[in-house]
Amino acid sequence: MTINQGLLAPMNTDHFYLQVARALTGCQLVEQELKLYITEAFELVKKCVGSQFPFSMSGADYMDAPLGRLIMVFRKLSDNAALVDQLNKFKVERNFLAHNGIAHCLDPEGELSYVTASEFQARLIDIEPEAERLRLAINEEANKFRGHLYFEDISNGS
Repeated sequence: MTINQGLLAPMNTDHFYLQVARALTGCQLVEQELKLYITEAFELVKKCVGSQFPFSMSGADYMDAPLGRLIMVFRKLSDNAALVDQLNKFKVERNFLAHNGIAHCLDPEGELSYVTASEFQARLIDIEPEAERLRLAINEEANKFRGHLYFEDISNGS
């Protein structure tokens, strides 16, 4: 088939798949940042309760958790409702990309449909910077308590 018949040329097909891979990379970095946030938040809780109360939760409990679960835990460890809402919106787009993105763009013969892929590329272009923005926002949210975790001695109630 030619490009006029609805399919991308091979070089463009490769470019499309690379765009999908870059977008998925951004999604994975958001998940990694959430895991880091959860890990450090639990470490701070453990530091605060010390020997007063048994606390054995850790970030390791969530290393294989899906994005939706990570957002749910983040929501319980952060009071930034706006960021939680943004993450939930991002999750919808990420889930489509991860679970349906490429398959959505294939024609009945299993070839990449130029028309569908072109429409989908706008979503791919948007997801990369959104993933980076969210990753940085999660990091900034963690910076609100990192000083207490790494530098403040709380053993004497200060």
